[in-house]
Amino acid sequence: MPEVAAKGSATAEQIEGIPLFLIPKIISEQIRKKQKSVFLITVERKFMHQYTVIVETRDEYDQRVNAGEHGSS
Repeated sequence: MPEVAAKGSATAEQIEGIPLFLIPKIISEQIRKKQKSVFLITVERKFMHQYTVIVETRDEYDQRVNAGEHGSS
C-alpha cells in the first residue's frame, strides 16, 4: 500500500510507490479532499513502474518555495 508523508510543515501530500494505473485514482482522491484549493499536481517516475504523486495547494507551494529560497542562501 502506498505511503502518505507530509512534506515539511506544509500539509502537501507526497504519495510514493504508486503504479501507473492508479495515478488517476490517487489524483482524483486528492482533488476531492482538497477541493478547489489544488494549485499544483506533480507526478514523478521513481523506478521501474513506480511513481510519486504530490498534490499541493497555493499556500503549500508558497511555503515550499520560500523555504527553498531561505535555505539556499
